[in-house]
Amino acid sequence: MRNLTTFQMVFTTLPISFGILHLILFFFFKRARENLYFAVFLFFYGASIFLDYQHILFWEMEQTTIYIRLHRMMIPIYSIFALRFVYSLFYKKIPKQFWIFLTLLLSAGIVDVITINRDHHIFYYIVSSFFMLEISRVVITAIYRKIDGAWLIALGFFIFFFFAFFDTLMDKGIPTFFQEMENPYAIGTFGFVITMSIYLARNYARTHQQLLQKERQAREQEVQQRLLEADNARKTRELEEARKLQLSMLPQCLHNVPGMDICFYMEPATEVGGDYYDYQFDQDGSLVLALGDATGHGMKAGIMVASMKSLFHTAGTNPSIPDFFKQCTATIKEMHMKNMFMGLTLVRIKENKMIASSAGMPPILIFREARQKVEEIVIKGPPLGGFSNFSYQQKETILNPGDSVLLMSDGLPELFNEKDEMFDYDRVKNVFKEAPKQPAEEIITYLYSMAKKWRQGKEQQDDMTFVALKIKSH
Repeated sequence: MRNLTTFQMVFTTLPISFGILHLILFFFFKRARENLYFAVFLFFYGASIFLDYQHILFWEMEQTTIYIRLHRMMIPIYSIFALRFVYSLFYKKIPKQFWIFLTLLLSAGIVDVITINRDHHIFYYIVSSFFMLEISRVVITAIYRKIDGAWLIALGFFIFFFFAFFDTLMDKGIPTFFQEMENPYAIGTFGFVITMSIYLARNYARTHQQLLQKERQAREQEVQQRLLEADNARKTRELEEARKLQLSMLPQCLHNVPGMDICFYMEPATEVGGDYYDYQFDQDGSLVLALGDATGHGMKAGIMVASMKSLFHTAGTNPSIPDFFKQCTATIKEMHMKNMFMGLTLVRIKENKMIASSAGMPPILIFREARQKVEEIVIKGPPLGGFSNFSYQQKETILNPGDSVLLMSDGLPELFNEKDEMFDYDRVKNVFKEAPKQPAEEIITYLYSMAKKWRQGKEQQDDMTFVALKIKSH
Protein backbone atom coordinates (compact mmCIF):
# COMPACT_ATOMS: atom_id res chain seq x y z
CA MET A 1 0.00 0.00 0.00
CA ARG A 2 2.87 2.32 0.90
CA ASN A 3 4.58 1.63 -2.46
CA LEU A 4 1.37 2.17 -4.43
CA THR A 5 0.73 5.44 -2.60
CA THR A 6 4.26 6.56 -3.42
CA PHE A 7 3.78 5.66 -7.10
CA GLN A 8 0.46 7.50 -7.09
CA MET A 9 1.92 10.72 -5.68
CA VAL A 10 5.04 10.69 -7.90
CA PHE A 11 3.27 9.88 -11.16
CA THR A 12 0.46 12.35 -10.39
CA THR A 13 2.65 15.23 -9.23
CA LEU A 14 5.03 15.07 -12.21
CA PRO A 15 2.52 15.74 -15.05
CA ILE A 16 0.53 18.28 -13.03
CA SER A 17 3.71 20.22 -12.13
CA PHE A 18 4.81 20.33 -15.74
CA GLY A 19 1.24 21.21 -16.72
CA ILE A 20 1.34 24.28 -14.46
CA LEU A 21 4.72 25.26 -15.96
CA HIS A 22 3.46 25.11 -19.55
CA LEU A 23 0.23 26.88 -18.65
CA ILE A 24 2.33 29.76 -17.27
CA LEU A 25 4.38 29.77 -20.49
CA PHE A 26 1.15 30.03 -22.47
CA PHE A 27 -0.02 33.02 -20.42
CA PHE A 28 3.27 34.80 -21.11
CA PHE A 29 3.23 33.94 -24.81
CA LYS A 30 -0.30 33.19 -26.01
CA ARG A 31 0.70 32.70 -29.62
CA ALA A 32 2.27 29.36 -28.62
CA ARG A 33 -1.05 27.55 -28.10
CA GLU A 34 0.72 24.19 -28.09
CA ASN A 35 1.70 24.98 -24.47
CA LEU A 36 -1.98 25.32 -23.57
CA TYR A 37 -2.97 22.01 -25.20
CA PHE A 38 -0.02 20.21 -23.59
CA ALA A 39 -0.85 21.68 -20.16
CA VAL A 40 -4.52 20.60 -20.36
CA PHE A 41 -3.43 17.15 -21.52
CA LEU A 42 -1.08 16.85 -18.50
CA PHE A 43 -3.78 17.95 -16.03
CA PHE A 44 -6.24 15.29 -17.21
CA TYR A 45 -3.48 12.72 -17.60
CA GLY A 46 -2.29 13.35 -14.01
CA ALA A 47 -5.89 13.10 -12.77
CA SER A 48 -6.26 9.83 -14.67
CA ILE A 49 -3.18 8.33 -13.01
CA PHE A 50 -4.34 9.50 -9.58
CA LEU A 51 -7.78 7.92 -10.02
CA ASP A 52 -6.32 4.72 -11.48
CA TYR A 53 -4.18 4.16 -8.38
CA GLN A 54 -6.96 5.35 -6.11
CA HIS A 55 -9.34 2.56 -7.12
CA ILE A 56 -6.63 0.00 -6.23
CA LEU A 57 -6.18 1.48 -2.73
CA PHE A 58 -9.86 0.91 -1.81
CA TRP A 59 -11.45 -2.48 -1.21
CA GLU A 60 -15.07 -1.40 -1.13
CA MET A 61 -16.72 -2.25 -4.45
CA GLU A 62 -18.82 0.91 -4.58
CA GLN A 63 -15.85 3.25 -4.11
CA THR A 64 -13.70 1.23 -6.52
CA THR A 65 -16.39 1.48 -9.22
CA ILE A 66 -16.63 5.27 -8.79
CA TYR A 67 -12.86 5.72 -9.20
CA ILE A 68 -12.76 3.41 -12.20
CA ARG A 69 -15.53 5.39 -13.87
CA LEU A 70 -13.81 8.68 -13.12
CA HIS A 71 -10.48 7.31 -14.37
CA ARG A 72 -12.06 6.16 -17.64
CA MET A 73 -13.73 9.55 -18.07
CA MET A 74 -10.26 11.14 -18.09
CA ILE A 75 -8.86 8.87 -20.84
CA PRO A 76 -10.79 10.25 -23.87
CA ILE A 77 -10.31 13.84 -22.66
CA TYR A 78 -6.53 13.66 -22.30
CA SER A 79 -6.36 11.66 -25.56
CA ILE A 80 -8.22 14.45 -27.40
CA PHE A 81 -5.85 17.10 -26.06
CA ALA A 82 -2.84 14.90 -26.83
CA LEU A 83 -4.01 14.72 -30.47
CA ARG A 84 -4.79 18.44 -30.52
CA PHE A 85 -1.31 19.10 -29.12
CA VAL A 86 0.36 17.10 -31.90
CA TYR A 87 -1.72 18.78 -34.60
CA SER A 88 -0.80 22.22 -33.23
CA LEU A 89 2.89 21.39 -33.65
CA PHE A 90 2.75 20.41 -37.31
CA TYR A 91 -0.47 21.92 -38.74
CA LYS A 92 -1.46 25.56 -39.17
CA LYS A 93 -5.15 24.63 -39.08
CA ILE A 94 -6.99 21.80 -37.36
CA PRO A 95 -7.32 18.94 -39.89
CA LYS A 96 -10.81 17.61 -40.51
CA GLN A 97 -10.00 14.15 -39.14
CA PHE A 98 -9.55 15.67 -35.68
CA TRP A 99 -13.33 15.96 -35.30
CA ILE A 100 -13.74 12.33 -36.33
CA PHE A 101 -11.26 11.21 -33.69
CA LEU A 102 -12.91 13.47 -31.11
CA THR A 103 -16.25 11.76 -31.77
CA LEU A 104 -14.73 8.26 -31.67
CA LEU A 105 -12.74 8.90 -28.48
CA LEU A 106 -15.74 10.36 -26.64
CA SER A 107 -17.94 7.49 -27.84
CA ALA A 108 -15.37 4.90 -26.74
CA GLY A 109 -15.05 6.67 -23.39
CA ILE A 110 -18.80 6.61 -22.81
CA VAL A 111 -19.02 2.88 -23.67
CA ASP A 112 -16.04 2.15 -21.41
CA VAL A 113 -17.56 4.06 -18.49
CA ILE A 114 -20.92 2.32 -18.82
CA THR A 115 -19.47 -1.22 -19.07
CA ILE A 116 -17.41 -1.54 -15.90
CA ASN A 117 -15.16 -4.61 -16.09
CA ARG A 118 -11.60 -5.34 -15.16
CA ASP A 119 -10.74 -5.07 -18.82
CA HIS A 120 -11.62 -2.26 -21.24
CA HIS A 121 -14.34 -2.67 -23.86
CA ILE A 122 -13.24 -3.94 -27.30
CA PHE A 123 -14.42 -0.66 -28.89
CA TYR A 124 -11.96 1.19 -26.64
CA TYR A 125 -9.03 -0.88 -27.97
CA ILE A 126 -10.07 -0.33 -31.58
CA VAL A 127 -10.35 3.45 -31.17
CA SER A 128 -7.10 3.57 -29.16
CA SER A 129 -5.31 1.72 -31.95
CA PHE A 130 -6.51 4.23 -34.55
CA PHE A 131 -5.57 7.06 -32.18
CA MET A 132 -1.98 5.78 -31.84
CA LEU A 133 -1.73 5.19 -35.60
CA GLU A 134 -2.84 8.78 -36.32
CA ILE A 135 -0.29 10.26 -33.93
CA SER A 136 2.40 8.00 -35.40
CA ARG A 137 1.42 9.08 -38.94
CA VAL A 138 1.64 12.80 -38.09
CA VAL A 139 4.99 12.46 -36.31
CA ILE A 140 6.57 10.19 -38.97
CA THR A 141 5.41 12.59 -41.69
CA ALA A 142 7.04 15.47 -39.78
CA ILE A 143 10.31 13.50 -39.54
CA TYR A 144 10.12 12.70 -43.27
CA ARG A 145 9.63 16.40 -44.03
CA LYS A 146 12.69 17.10 -41.86
CA ILE A 147 10.83 19.39 -39.46
CA ASP A 148 13.22 20.47 -36.76
CA GLY A 149 12.73 18.62 -33.45
CA ALA A 150 10.17 16.13 -34.80
CA TRP A 151 12.37 13.26 -33.62
CA LEU A 152 11.92 14.47 -30.01
CA ILE A 153 8.14 14.21 -30.35
CA ALA A 154 8.54 10.76 -31.87
CA LEU A 155 10.76 9.67 -28.96
CA GLY A 156 8.29 10.97 -26.37
CA PHE A 157 5.30 9.18 -27.87
CA PHE A 158 7.34 6.01 -28.38
CA ILE A 159 8.08 5.94 -24.64
CA PHE A 160 4.42 6.71 -23.89
CA PHE A 161 3.06 3.95 -26.17
CA PHE A 162 5.76 1.48 -25.12
CA PHE A 163 4.72 1.47 -21.46
CA ALA A 164 1.04 1.68 -22.41
CA PHE A 165 1.57 -1.61 -24.26
CA PHE A 166 2.80 -3.29 -21.04
CA ASP A 167 -0.21 -1.93 -19.19
CA THR A 168 -2.49 -3.50 -21.80
CA LEU A 169 -0.72 -6.84 -21.37
CA MET A 170 -1.32 -6.69 -17.60
CA ASP A 171 -5.01 -5.88 -18.19
CA LYS A 172 -5.14 -9.07 -20.24
CA GLY A 173 -3.60 -11.04 -17.33
CA ILE A 174 -0.19 -11.43 -18.95
CA PRO A 175 2.70 -10.94 -16.43
CA THR A 176 5.29 -8.22 -17.17
CA PHE A 177 8.44 -6.76 -15.61
CA PHE A 178 6.35 -4.05 -13.98
CA GLN A 179 3.84 -6.28 -12.23
CA GLU A 180 4.31 -4.71 -8.80
CA MET A 181 3.55 -1.19 -10.09
CA GLU A 182 0.01 -2.13 -11.14
CA ASN A 183 -0.03 0.74 -13.72
CA PRO A 184 3.22 0.57 -15.72
CA TYR A 185 1.93 3.07 -18.28
CA ALA A 186 2.65 5.74 -15.65
CA ILE A 187 6.42 5.09 -16.04
CA GLY A 188 6.16 6.46 -19.55
CA THR A 189 5.18 9.76 -17.99
CA PHE A 190 8.81 10.55 -17.19
CA GLY A 191 10.18 10.13 -20.68
CA PHE A 192 7.13 11.58 -22.38
CA VAL A 193 6.82 14.71 -20.23
CA ILE A 194 10.56 15.45 -20.34
CA THR A 195 10.93 15.04 -24.11
CA MET A 196 7.81 17.11 -24.83
CA SER A 197 8.99 19.85 -22.45
CA ILE A 198 12.43 19.92 -24.05
CA TYR A 199 10.84 20.30 -27.49
CA LEU A 200 8.48 23.07 -26.34
CA ALA A 201 11.30 24.85 -24.49
CA ARG A 202 13.44 24.76 -27.67
CA ASN A 203 10.47 25.99 -29.64
CA TYR A 204 9.80 28.79 -27.17
CA ALA A 205 13.45 29.89 -27.14
CA ARG A 206 13.67 29.78 -30.92
CA THR A 207 10.42 31.72 -31.36
CA HIS A 208 11.60 34.30 -28.83
CA GLN A 209 14.90 34.61 -30.68
CA GLN A 210 13.07 35.05 -34.01
CA LEU A 211 10.86 37.75 -32.49
CA LEU A 212 13.92 39.58 -31.17
CA GLN A 213 15.51 39.32 -34.59
CA LYS A 214 12.36 40.65 -36.26
CA GLU A 215 12.24 43.54 -33.79
CA ARG A 216 15.88 44.31 -34.53
CA GLN A 217 15.21 44.16 -38.28
CA ALA A 218 12.12 46.35 -37.82
CA ARG A 219 14.20 48.95 -35.97
CA GLU A 220 16.86 48.84 -38.68
CA GLN A 221 14.21 49.18 -41.38
CA GLU A 222 12.69 52.11 -39.50
CA VAL A 223 16.08 53.83 -39.38
CA GLN A 224 16.62 53.12 -43.08
CA GLN A 225 13.12 54.38 -43.85
CA ARG A 226 13.79 57.61 -42.00
CA LEU A 227 17.10 58.06 -43.81
CA LEU A 228 15.36 57.33 -47.11
CA GLU A 229 12.59 59.82 -46.34
CA ALA A 230 15.18 62.44 -45.40
CA ASP A 231 17.09 61.73 -48.62
CA ASN A 232 13.88 61.89 -50.67
CA ALA A 233 12.94 65.18 -49.01
CA ARG A 234 16.39 66.55 -49.86
CA LYS A 235 16.11 65.36 -53.46
CA THR A 236 12.59 66.81 -53.71
CA ARG A 237 13.89 70.19 -52.54
CA GLU A 238 16.74 70.00 -55.02
CA LEU A 239 14.38 69.01 -57.84
CA GLU A 240 12.01 71.83 -56.93
CA GLU A 241 14.91 74.27 -57.00
CA ALA A 242 15.98 72.81 -60.37
CA ARG A 243 12.41 73.22 -61.62
CA LYS A 244 12.29 76.85 -60.52
CA LEU A 245 15.66 77.46 -62.15
CA GLN A 246 14.52 75.77 -65.35
CA LEU A 247 11.29 77.78 -65.51
CA SER A 248 13.19 81.01 -64.74
CA MET A 249 15.38 80.33 -67.80
CA LEU A 250 12.33 80.11 -70.07
CA PRO A 251 10.83 83.23 -71.65
CA GLN A 252 7.33 84.52 -71.02
CA CYS A 253 4.89 86.11 -73.45
CA LEU A 254 6.24 88.63 -75.99
CA HIS A 255 3.88 91.50 -76.76
CA ASN A 256 6.39 94.00 -78.12
CA VAL A 257 7.46 92.19 -81.30
CA PRO A 258 6.36 94.29 -84.29
CA GLY A 259 3.42 92.69 -86.10
CA MET A 260 3.30 89.64 -83.85
CA ASP A 261 1.93 88.48 -80.51
CA ILE A 262 3.78 85.49 -79.03
CA CYS A 263 3.15 83.44 -75.88
CA PHE A 264 4.80 80.37 -74.33
CA TYR A 265 3.57 77.77 -71.85
CA MET A 266 4.99 74.60 -70.29
CA GLU A 267 3.44 72.18 -67.76
CA PRO A 268 6.11 69.63 -66.63
CA ALA A 269 4.96 66.13 -65.68
CA THR A 270 7.65 65.99 -62.96
CA GLU A 271 9.71 68.53 -61.02
CA VAL A 272 12.20 68.82 -63.89
CA GLY A 273 10.64 68.74 -67.34
CA GLY A 274 12.07 67.42 -70.58
CA ASP A 275 10.37 70.00 -72.84
CA TYR A 276 12.07 73.19 -73.95
CA TYR A 277 11.13 76.39 -75.67
CA ASP A 278 13.07 79.53 -76.45
CA TYR A 279 13.49 82.42 -78.88
CA GLN A 280 16.09 84.87 -80.11
CA PHE A 281 16.48 87.55 -82.80
CA ASP A 282 19.00 87.24 -85.60
CA GLN A 283 21.10 90.19 -86.76
CA ASP A 284 18.97 90.49 -89.88
CA GLY A 285 15.87 90.95 -87.71
CA SER A 286 14.58 87.39 -88.06
CA LEU A 287 12.74 85.89 -85.10
CA VAL A 288 13.87 82.35 -84.34
CA LEU A 289 11.52 80.18 -82.25
CA ALA A 290 12.45 76.78 -80.83
CA LEU A 291 10.36 74.09 -79.16
CA GLY A 292 11.95 70.81 -78.10
CA ASP A 293 11.15 67.55 -76.32
CA ALA A 294 13.92 65.48 -74.69
CA THR A 295 13.61 61.74 -74.20
CA GLY A 296 11.62 61.10 -71.01
CA HIS A 297 11.65 63.59 -68.15
CA GLY A 298 13.51 64.11 -64.92
CA MET A 299 17.13 65.08 -64.28
CA LYS A 300 18.66 63.50 -67.42
CA ALA A 301 16.06 65.22 -69.58
CA GLY A 302 16.78 68.45 -67.69
CA ILE A 303 20.49 68.15 -68.56
CA MET A 304 19.58 67.62 -72.21
CA VAL A 305 17.35 70.71 -72.14
CA ALA A 306 20.13 72.83 -70.58
CA SER A 307 22.54 71.61 -73.27
CA MET A 308 20.05 72.42 -76.02
CA LYS A 309 19.51 75.92 -74.63
CA SER A 310 23.25 76.51 -74.78
CA LEU A 311 23.43 75.23 -78.36
CA PHE A 312 20.44 77.32 -79.40
CA HIS A 313 21.88 80.56 -78.04
CA THR A 314 25.29 79.75 -79.52
CA ALA A 315 24.34 78.62 -83.01
CA GLY A 316 20.55 78.86 -83.26
CA THR A 317 20.68 81.81 -85.65
CA ASN A 318 22.36 79.74 -88.35
CA PRO A 319 20.45 80.56 -91.55
CA SER A 320 20.41 76.86 -92.42
CA ILE A 321 18.26 75.03 -89.91
CA PRO A 322 19.36 71.54 -91.18
CA ASP A 323 23.01 72.52 -90.58
CA PHE A 324 22.13 73.59 -87.03
CA PHE A 325 20.41 70.24 -86.46
CA LYS A 326 23.55 68.34 -87.59
CA GLN A 327 25.65 70.41 -85.21
CA CYS A 328 23.27 69.57 -82.35
CA THR A 329 23.39 65.84 -83.15
CA ALA A 330 27.20 65.87 -83.12
CA THR A 331 27.27 67.65 -79.75
CA ILE A 332 24.72 65.28 -78.17
CA LYS A 333 26.75 62.28 -79.33
CA GLU A 334 29.86 63.75 -77.74
CA MET A 335 28.01 63.97 -74.41
CA HIS A 336 27.71 60.13 -74.35
CA MET A 337 24.21 60.20 -72.85
CA LYS A 338 22.99 56.75 -73.76
CA ASN A 339 19.50 56.49 -75.26
CA MET A 340 18.96 60.24 -74.83
CA PHE A 341 17.62 62.20 -77.82
CA MET A 342 16.10 65.62 -78.44
CA GLY A 343 13.11 66.35 -80.64
CA LEU A 344 13.15 69.93 -81.89
CA THR A 345 11.02 72.24 -84.03
CA LEU A 346 12.74 75.42 -85.26
CA VAL A 347 11.13 78.28 -87.21
CA ARG A 348 12.61 81.50 -88.61
CA ILE A 349 10.16 84.32 -89.24
CA LYS A 350 11.06 87.49 -91.12
CA GLU A 351 8.35 89.87 -92.18
CA ASN A 352 5.62 87.56 -93.53
CA LYS A 353 7.79 84.55 -94.45
CA MET A 354 8.27 81.54 -92.15
CA ILE A 355 10.93 78.85 -92.67
CA ALA A 356 10.48 75.74 -90.53
CA SER A 357 12.17 72.40 -89.91
CA SER A 358 11.48 69.58 -87.48
CA ALA A 359 13.41 66.71 -85.89
CA GLY A 360 10.98 64.14 -84.49
CA MET A 361 8.28 66.61 -83.44
CA PRO A 362 4.49 66.94 -84.01
CA PRO A 363 3.25 68.93 -87.03
CA ILE A 364 3.17 72.73 -86.96
CA LEU A 365 -0.41 74.01 -87.06
CA ILE A 366 -1.37 77.24 -88.86
CA PHE A 367 -4.86 78.70 -88.67
CA ARG A 368 -5.56 80.57 -91.91
CA GLU A 369 -7.79 83.48 -91.10
CA ALA A 370 -8.86 84.00 -94.70
CA ARG A 371 -10.04 80.43 -95.18
CA GLN A 372 -10.98 79.67 -91.58
CA LYS A 373 -9.08 76.39 -91.75
CA VAL A 374 -6.21 74.76 -89.89
CA GLU A 375 -3.23 73.84 -92.05
CA GLU A 376 -0.60 71.28 -91.05
CA ILE A 377 3.10 71.52 -91.84
CA VAL A 378 4.43 67.99 -91.50
CA ILE A 379 8.22 67.61 -91.62
CA LYS A 380 9.47 64.12 -90.91
CA GLY A 381 12.87 63.46 -89.38
CA PRO A 382 14.50 61.60 -86.45
CA PRO A 383 15.21 63.30 -83.11
CA LEU A 384 18.58 64.97 -82.66
CA GLY A 385 21.36 62.77 -81.33
CA GLY A 386 20.42 59.81 -83.53
CA PHE A 387 21.67 59.82 -87.15
CA SER A 388 24.69 62.01 -87.89
CA ASN A 389 24.21 62.28 -91.66
CA PHE A 390 20.43 62.59 -91.88
CA SER A 391 19.32 65.28 -94.37
CA TYR A 392 16.68 67.32 -92.59
CA GLN A 393 14.19 69.23 -94.73
CA GLN A 394 12.89 72.74 -94.26
CA LYS A 395 9.70 74.26 -95.60
CA GLU A 396 8.63 77.83 -96.31
CA THR A 397 5.22 79.39 -95.98
CA ILE A 398 3.69 82.87 -96.00
CA LEU A 399 1.92 84.17 -92.89
CA ASN A 400 -0.90 86.63 -93.47
CA PRO A 401 -2.49 89.08 -91.02
CA GLY A 402 -4.86 87.26 -88.62
CA ASP A 403 -3.08 83.89 -89.05
CA SER A 404 -2.08 81.95 -85.95
CA VAL A 405 0.78 79.45 -85.56
CA LEU A 406 0.97 76.69 -82.92
CA LEU A 407 4.13 74.78 -82.05
CA MET A 408 3.66 72.00 -79.52
CA SER A 409 5.23 68.93 -77.96
CA ASP A 410 3.39 65.60 -77.97
CA GLY A 411 2.15 66.13 -74.37
CA LEU A 412 -1.26 67.47 -75.44
CA PRO A 413 -2.15 65.16 -78.38
CA GLU A 414 -0.99 62.13 -76.35
CA LEU A 415 -2.80 63.16 -73.17
CA PHE A 416 -5.04 60.40 -71.72
CA ASN A 417 -8.23 60.76 -69.71
CA GLU A 418 -9.66 58.45 -67.04
CA LYS A 419 -11.08 56.15 -69.73
CA ASP A 420 -7.59 55.80 -71.27
CA GLU A 421 -8.72 57.71 -74.34
CA MET A 422 -6.11 59.85 -76.10
CA PHE A 423 -6.71 63.53 -76.88
CA ASP A 424 -5.16 62.90 -80.37
CA TYR A 425 -4.04 65.32 -83.08
CA ASP A 426 -7.45 65.82 -84.72
CA ARG A 427 -8.92 67.07 -81.45
CA VAL A 428 -5.96 69.47 -81.08
CA LYS A 429 -6.72 70.89 -84.55
CA ASN A 430 -10.39 71.37 -83.67
CA VAL A 431 -9.59 73.06 -80.36
CA PHE A 432 -7.00 75.29 -82.02
CA LYS A 433 -9.53 76.26 -84.69
CA GLU A 434 -11.94 77.48 -81.99
CA ALA A 435 -9.37 79.75 -80.34
CA PRO A 436 -7.27 81.69 -82.90
CA LYS A 437 -9.40 84.87 -82.95
CA GLN A 438 -8.03 85.52 -79.45
CA PRO A 439 -4.58 86.94 -78.58
CA ALA A 440 -1.71 84.41 -78.21
CA GLU A 441 -1.97 84.33 -74.42
CA GLU A 442 -5.68 83.50 -74.56
CA ILE A 443 -5.01 80.78 -77.17
CA ILE A 444 -2.61 79.18 -74.66
CA THR A 445 -5.13 79.54 -71.83
CA TYR A 446 -7.86 77.95 -73.93
CA LEU A 447 -5.68 75.00 -74.95
CA TYR A 448 -4.66 74.37 -71.37
CA SER A 449 -8.24 74.58 -70.08
CA MET A 450 -9.37 72.03 -72.67
CA ALA A 451 -6.49 69.73 -71.71
CA LYS A 452 -7.40 70.00 -68.02
CA LYS A 453 -11.05 69.30 -68.79
CA TRP A 454 -10.07 66.25 -70.84
CA ARG A 455 -7.73 64.88 -68.17
CA GLN A 456 -10.46 64.93 -65.46
CA GLY A 457 -7.97 64.64 -62.62
CA LYS A 458 -5.90 61.84 -64.18
CA GLU A 459 -2.20 62.20 -63.53
CA GLN A 460 -0.26 63.86 -66.34
CA GLN A 461 2.22 61.40 -67.87
CA ASP A 462 4.26 63.71 -70.11
CA ASP A 463 5.36 67.33 -70.28
CA MET A 464 2.94 69.62 -72.15
CA THR A 465 4.34 72.66 -73.99
CA PHE A 466 2.90 75.23 -76.44
CA VAL A 467 4.24 78.17 -78.39
CA ALA A 468 1.45 80.28 -79.87
CA LEU A 469 2.10 83.07 -82.38
CA LYS A 470 -0.55 85.47 -83.69
CA ILE A 471 0.05 87.74 -86.73
CA LYS A 472 -1.50 91.05 -85.90
CA SER A 473 -4.01 92.56 -88.28
CA HIS A 474 -3.21 96.03 -89.69
